[in-house]
Amino acid sequence: MVAYLLFFPFSSLFLQAPTPSITNAATHAAVPYASVGVKGKPIGTVADAQGHFDPQHLAAAAPSDTVVFSCVGYQPFKLLAADLPRHSAIKLTPQAQTLGEVHVRANSWKRHRLGRDGSWGFTYYNFHLATDKSPANIPGREVGTILHIKPGSYLEDAHVYFGSRNYKNLRFRLNVRTLDADDHPATSLLTQDVQMTIPDDAPAGWQHIDLKPYQVCVGDNKRIAVTLEWLDGLETRDRADKNQWNVLLIPAALSATHRMVFREKSEDQWQVQPINLSLYVTVASPRG
Repeated sequence: MVAYLLFFPFSSLFLQAPTPSITNAATHAAVPYASVGVKGKPIGTVADAQGHFDPQHLAAAAPSDTVVFSCVGYQPFKLLAADLPRHSAIKLTPQAQTLGEVHVRANSWKRHRLGRDGSWGFTYYNFHLATDKSPANIPGREVGTILHIKPGSYLEDAHVYFGSRNYKNLRFRLNVRTLDADDHPATSLLTQDVQMTIPDDAPAGWQHIDLKPYQVCVGDNKRIAVTLEWLDGLETRDRADKNQWNVLLIPAALSATHRMVFREKSEDQWQVQPINLSLYVTVASPRG
């Protein structure tokens, strides 16, 4: 009698698993657009509006890799990739948040812009890469800028210039983070999830999001990172036309003093380039 040892690749485990969902551990409601990433690797995705995500986007993970599920306002949840097929629901625990009312008076605060407010550029950042086979590869990609700021300041608005694009149903998460010793974005300064949607009929130009309701204070930090994380978007190009590229462009300029940060997925390692994106914030800073 001959015994046969069957070997199943790790990625095949995901084919047998049900579509997982990410929910609020307290209310059992879906956590829409939660980030899913493999620690230290460009592997991951973003949940949809109902909290569901496709585990096939994690198929390249090794069994010993750590998968991190996260969303602003919740404690991150971690598990080994090998254990993921046994979890049909990922439950995120809400973090206790307290927001005190803030009054910004003209005589004690100074308002100004930080970042690049030019709408032109000799170069561009394109959210869509030539290696992307479909828009499904993009969720979780993140790009932003490092800003010098006065401690105690509040962010009131964020603005980003989108040039040419052939996407619709665009949605982004705006993140504001501290910087670590390597000048990489680190701890979030947000207490609530901040999302930006782009109307399908919006022309190329500046897009704005009001941050005053979120009371984003930089605390003692003198430098921060403001980034946009791609959550959703559908291409509108004709795939039969191989000469037509997918584009979603942000103008930029090479710079010796400014830095752009970007990463492929929510737990990937950050990269830094000497580039100044067309992205700026208006802030209220204490006088003196």
